[in-house]
Amino acid sequence: MKFTLKHVSLFFLMLLTLTLTFNRAYAKTITIPVGTNPSDLAFDSNLNEIFVTNDGSNTVSVISDATDKVVATIHVGSYPWAVAFDPHNYEVYVTNSGSNTISVISDATNKVIKTITVGPAPDGVGFDSNLNEIFVGNGGANTVSVISDSTNTVIKTITVGPSPTGVAFDPDNNEVYVTNTGYTCGSNTMSVISDSTNKVIDTIGVGYCPFWLAFDPHNNELYVPNMRAATVSVISDSTNKVIKTISGQSGPMGVAFDSHDNQLYVVNMYSYTVTVISDTTNKVTATITGFDGPYGIAFDPNTNQLFIANFWSNTVSVIPG
Repeated sequence: MKFTLKHVSLFFLMLLTLTLTFNRAYAKTITIPVGTNPSDLAFDSNLNEIFVTNDGSNTVSVISDATDKVVATIHVGSYPWAVAFDPHNYEVYVTNSGSNTISVISDATNKVIKTITVGPAPDGVGFDSNLNEIFVGNGGANTVSVISDSTNTVIKTITVGPSPTGVAFDPDNNEVYVTNTGYTCGSNTMSVISDSTNKVIDTIGVGYCPFWLAFDPHNNELYVPNMRAATVSVISDSTNKVIKTISGQSGPMGVAFDSHDNQLYVVNMYSYTVTVISDTTNKVTATITGFDGPYGIAFDPNTNQLFIANFWSNTVSVIPG
């Protein structure tokens, strides 16, 4: 796998801090072998499949949620890190952090149909359902590339904060939120982009080392895991201000919204756990244990299951939603 300066810092912090949590409120049901060092996942609502980026083997694993088995393995670019599904054209976008490209996969054929050059070290990726565009955080250039899904070409490059990592679209106000992690995990801001102008309209202070993030359409709020601060910031999209800081995390990195129960699941890299947060109270209600270097997480509304990428064991865990 490719060890950028940011990733080396993340791995060092993971090995330095290991805490154990024993409040098991959910049972892990299935473990699925995938490629080497799985990092991120995305749910394909067209075929009810989960796409998993395998950073260490330059592949994407495709899992059927009907069988919880891998049905295809797709070769992509160098060090695929993050993934997003585009329900407009049924295509999957994968950031290749080592080759500075995006692989575009057709879910009908499970083949790469286009490779798009973006900025250096692309990291997070998100789909804008308002304009059918894809936003890509370029961690090595402090920029975001905007891709039109009708042409699969870059139509705009936006300057943001240091080492942009997570990307999430808010359909309530048609804005894109980007976490600025910093090269050594030392930043604590988020950039807010208007998709009508492709300009940064606000910068929000959060905890140190904000990583991936998720939008909660139930409350129109953003949830941001701050890995170094061991917290989750809750942001109201009406004010673009932090309205709550949730403690009790341990190296929080990935987060997913469960539309069935209106709660958030936060992956904790240091303790190898997932914490469950109620979006009604913004409090931790449970902790799930038994993972192995959990990174990315995705919710499948078709089966109400959660899929968690275990970076160290080369597996994906499936737990009930």
